[in-house]
Amino acid sequence: MADVKTALREMIVRLAKQEVNAKVRPLEKRVIELRECCRLQKKLIAELQVKVCRCSGSGKPEEKILKVSPEDLENTRLYPAMITALRKRLALSGNQFARLVGANRHTVSGWESGKSKPLPASKAKIIALRGISKTKAKELLG
Repeated sequence: MADVKTALREMIVRLAKQEVNAKVRPLEKRVIELRECCRLQKKLIAELQVKVCRCSGSGKPEEKILKVSPEDLENTRLYPAMITALRKRLALSGNQFARLVGANRHTVSGWESGKSKPLPASKAKIIALRGISKTKAKELLG
């Protein structure tokens, strides 16, 4: 009797798994299709935002910052304390400062704590920010 019970239980489990798989597989394929669709939509949105910025002359705050010469970029050293002092001098939160340089607030926190260093593009924006006032920084943020 125990063998029949075990055999029935195993058969029920196997059939249940087959039914679940039959229902789930089409859904998994649909999820993959939708993720791909979302990825393409995000790409299209980014392209359209770039076009709008070009047409309107406005853009993200980091796009409005002045350019830095290659010599300044190479010769200027940025220390964590300097980045923190600059952010405080401009009276900006970590999030606002991150928006100005085109980074994430967690990235800025890493720079300020010395756990990471800015990439050259971000470094150039930080160097350029040294020459602006609080008012100009607020204007750049909109």
